[in-house]
Amino acid sequence: LISEDMLGLMSLKVKALLRIVDRVTVKGSIKPMKLYTFDVPDGETQLSADVDVATVASTEFFDVVLPATNKEYREQFHIATDFYLGGPEGLQADWVSARALLQECLAKHPHDALAEMRLKFMASKCQPDGSAP
Repeated sequence: LISEDMLGLMSLKVKALLRIVDRVTVKGSIKPMKLYTFDVPDGETQLSADVDVATVASTEFFDVVLPATNKEYREQFHIATDFYLGGPEGLQADWVSARALLQECLAKHPHDALAEMRLKFMASKCQPDGSAP
C-alpha cells in the first residue's frame, strides 16, 4: 500500500499506474488519507522487455514491471471509486453507480480482489435500496 503523502512524491507517470484502495483515518488522527496500490501482475511478471527483475534499479521499476490492469481499466475503477467515496467528506456517495461500474470492472478482470472486496463491503453496509449508509 502507498500512502497519499508517498503518492505526492511520485511522478505523474507512476501515479497513472496506481489505483486508490480506500480513504482511511489512522488511529490517533482525525484527518482521513487515501491509500493506493500497484497491481502486481499475477503469475508470470509482465515485463516491458526481457529483463531480470532482480537487477532492475528502483528508479526503473515502473518502466519495466507493468501493472496487471490496463489504463482503461484503472480509469473506470477510479470513476467507480469516486462514486463510492462521495467527495472529500463522503456526502455525495453514489453506491448504486459505483456498484454498476465495479461489476463492469469485474466482467473485464474477474479476479480483481480489490473490486471484489469493495463490492462485498458495499453489500454489507448499504441501505435496502443499495445506496450508501
